[in-house]
Amino acid sequence: MALSREQENRARARFIDDMDEVGDTELHQAARQGERKLERLANQPPGALLDWWQELKLMVSLLNDYRKGNYRQVPWKVIAALTGAVIYFVSPLDVVPDFLPLAGYLDDALVIKLALDLARADLARYADWKAQQPDE
Repeated sequence: MALSREQENRARARFIDDMDEVGDTELHQAARQGERKLERLANQPPGALLDWWQELKLMVSLLNDYRKGNYRQVPWKVIAALTGAVIYFVSPLDVVPDFLPLAGYLDDALVIKLALDLARADLARYADWKAQQPDE
């Protein structure tokens, strides 16, 4: 199953709108709600997100470390993109509602891929930094 061109365009437009409106409030919301949703889905990640599951977890971790002031070596546009993608991911009513079997997370996967395309190098640097931190 795949998204229609219209669904792709609507998901992309909503992601860009979400990204353009990111501020501290949205960052905090995405970090907290993203963590909760990842915990809820931990044992059964949606099939459409399997390819990006570890990177999605890294995105949420980065947002939490940025929010707490632990890691700031990342441009705001990357934080805005990751925040927009996580906000999209946590919203149950997006272009294709998450509760629909098989198709529910296809639009989320598209938005996460868009954010990853922009942030991949910054996420790699963050992962290196994170690996050097003592276990909490």
